[in-house]
Amino acid sequence: MTELIRLLALYYACEVTAEAQFPSPTEWARCMGHYHAVKAHFAGDLTGPQAQIEGYRAWKTWEVENGVLVAQLRDRATP
Repeated sequence: MTELIRLLALYYACEVTAEAQFPSPTEWARCMGHYHAVKAHFAGDLTGPQAQIEGYRAWKTWEVENGVLVAQLRDRATP
């Protein structure tokens, strides 16, 4: 769970930063890496295009089920 929290914190920081200013190509690539890492975490052993879809769905379900934690992580994210 600690690795997941770290990945989510990095991704939410990217979200907050992107709301304040347009990311540079380097920042954008880094943030997309975090985004794909989070989806991969939730995809588990799935591979291929289906892993991207199922990983995203599982992530969004997890966010709903863990709304308080997600809000805390987003609140702590700084640009």
